[in-house]
Amino acid sequence: MRIEFQPAYVLHTRPYRDTSLLVDFFTPDFGRVSAVARGIRQRKSGKRSLLNPFNRLLVSFQGKQGLKLLTAMEADGVSCFLTGQQLYSGFYLNELLVRLLPELDAHQEIFHAYQHSLQALQSGADLEPLLRIFELHLLQELGYGIDFSCDALSGKAISSDGVYLFDVQTGFYQQSIDVSQEAVGANCRGISGEIILAIGRNDFTQAQTRTAAKQLSRLMLKPLLGSRPLNSRQLFLSSRS
Repeated sequence: MRIEFQPAYVLHTRPYRDTSLLVDFFTPDFGRVSAVARGIRQRKSGKRSLLNPFNRLLVSFQGKQGLKLLTAMEADGVSCFLTGQQLYSGFYLNELLVRLLPELDAHQEIFHAYQHSLQALQSGADLEPLLRIFELHLLQELGYGIDFSCDALSGKAISSDGVYLFDVQTGFYQQSIDVSQEAVGANCRGISGEIILAIGRNDFTQAQTRTAAKQLSRLMLKPLLGSRPLNSRQLFLSSRS
């Protein structure tokens, strides 16, 4: 496999052997690609700064299976520069992609959503709606999306004046009040239809909608992320304490 000058964003880097870096790239045509940047940590290397997170590059790599070898790279346009909470939010997006995207599995819609999100972060967009929209779009594209317009059990349209339970595998549904406590514990209970419909149309103007959307996203992401905590979330929380 030999790929020449593929657009790519740098998601994450970590040391590899004595002088190299292992880099996770996100590309439109090949999805997430892990490649070795050989010798890039040597003092004489002038291209180390290109491999900072959020940089957009043109990269070339080769390799049959497993790790690829980065053979060339160059800057592709203006880099994204983030600070403060926007920076931690960008780290969060990157960590989600590294943790959830299989290698060499193209998701062009996610690539464009990620690119748009970086641009919005750099322009100072409101963080909560931006993160929720990206999370829900990512889940949808990976096949774990939820229908915000329909009762999963009855098939009826979500009613704005109804109250619904939520199950990660099933979706939203109305349930009689005698539901067992064990079942309720696995669900997000008491969500109004008005809030569900607002989330479905990406309307996060109300504080209640933002809170509910965050809870729902965490419930949906938890089975996919496993028990290992997100480093970016810890950084974000520590920055606000």
